[in-house]
Amino acid sequence: MYTKYLSLFSTLIFFIGVLFGSVLEYHENYELIHKKSSIKHDFNKNPPNFGYILLNNLRVTLLLSFGGVLTFGGLTLLNLVLNGIYLGTTLQSSLILGELKTFFLLIFPHSIFEIPGLIIAGIAGFKIPYELLKFALGKKEEIITEKDAKEFFKLVGISIALILIAAIVESTITMKIAEKLT
Repeated sequence: MYTKYLSLFSTLIFFIGVLFGSVLEYHENYELIHKKSSIKHDFNKNPPNFGYILLNNLRVTLLLSFGGVLTFGGLTLLNLVLNGIYLGTTLQSSLILGELKTFFLLIFPHSIFEIPGLIIAGIAGFKIPYELLKFALGKKEEIITEKDAKEFFKLVGISIALILIAAIVESTITMKIAEKLT
């Protein structure tokens, strides 16, 4: 039952970040309309490779998962919001520059794995603080049960698997799409 609430909470936090990033980008960088750069230009200027993409996204996934344990969910919350903001600012920039099609072509293929991977890592990051809170409120007898630990590591494993698939897709399919757009 808690997974449903933690899933909803993680998803909500991520998309609040997306919304905030969209609004922030619109108000802070309206001059982008007059810029000659574009998302595809920026993407092709510094093309990412599999190793870079995987390591960067694994770092984020581990911060989301284990950061919550160390900071009672604080790092998980912060990282979900920041990743949402990044997506929101990129979306808004693409919209302002008239490159929404490019945005979706470059983001969608790998994001169908990456975003759920980040949200699941967020669920893992909130799981241990949730269990500690339940213990502190007297709603359970043990701080962290073996079942809790197994579920935490299962969530981490699923998120890492999704991030791995996303990195493969981003470094292959997304790069081919980017090459065709230039």
